Amino acid sequence: MLLTYSFNLLVWPRARQISFIKLRFMYQQRLFFFILVILFSLPVCAQDGLKVDLGMNVGMSRLYHNTRFETTTLYNLYKTVELTHDDDYTWDDFADDFEIRDKYTQPRFGFSTLVTYGELPLFLMGELMSSPSSYQKMMIGVSGGVGKTFFTYDSVYYATFLGGYKFVQDFGFGSSTLVNSIGNRDARELIATYFDPKEPLGRPRGHLFILRGGIGKVFGDTQRITVGVDAYGELDLTPQLSRESRMTSIGVLAYVRFRLIDL
Repeated sequence: MLLTYSFNLLVWPRARQISFIKLRFMYQQRLFFFILVILFSLPVCAQDGLKVDLGMNVGMSRLYHNTRFETTTLYNLYKTVELTHDDDYTWDDFADDFEIRDKYTQPRFGFSTLVTYGELPLFLMGELMSSPSSYQKMMIGVSGGVGKTFFTYDSVYYATFLGGYKFVQDFGFGSSTLVNSIGNRDARELIATYFDPKEPLGRPRGHLFILRGGIGKVFGDTQRITVGVDAYGELDLTPQLSRESRMTSIGVLAYVRFRLIDL
């Protein structure tokens, strides 16, 4: 009886903690997709003062993931290669041969929806973009915070500054991050054909602090088309106990935006 009671004391708190984490994750996912649905359904439920811009974006980004490769499945590849060497073949030798790197550049492209209201210095943005880890994978993001656009006297040219919080679901973060961290092109292309572990860097979602600034120009008599360039930085705030590798990145995006709603 005492043994059973002690077992319950040890197991039940852990089970309750796991259940709480699963429940919190489920509600985070639902809230995330609920916000995304709202962003892309705003054109049918507009209110006075609401401004909604749909943008097409293309550019480049540099990911600083700072992964400790020795703790990932890529280390297993090193151990396999080590078996074929008679001499002492260290991880540093492997990293030099395969040109392992903890930061690299990828092209970016995709769509975004920017929502503002009246003169309030606030913004809400939804993004369907290629991943900073791999242009072949998708990233979904929702961000919000403080932002303002400043026009010149003729209301043609403008500068914009945004800062706030961003939640992302990055389907490229993981095995693609590890593969693209291999600088040797031939080795990278070969390893990409079979190396695909599931979530080797942890769950591919993150909480980011973002800063964004740029310039642009308004076109057309109705001023519903804007063309501009934004530079941005995103700092991963996700606790390292949850995920050690980072989603921190910087980049530049050129865009064309169409004003869908201007009330």
